Amino acid sequence: MTPVYNYLAHGTLPTEHKDATIVRRRACAYVILDGKLYRRGFSIPLLKCVDEDTVDYILREIHEGINAQHLG
Repeated sequence: MTPVYNYLAHGTLPTEHKDATIVRRRACAYVILDGKLYRRGFSIPLLKCVDEDTVDYILREIHEGINAQHLG
């Protein structure tokens, strides 16, 4: 898991003071709901954070999926 998730879920921070400050500052833009990490958006209320494997799957589906021929 990411340092932001660990901080929000368990209250643990990195040992380096500089890294801990960065995580604490970034964490205010995130929330955990049902064990999943979301980023608070401006125009969209919550944006789901996904891992790298899921990112690859999503991009493949967009580019090669059923709607591929309709994208710009």
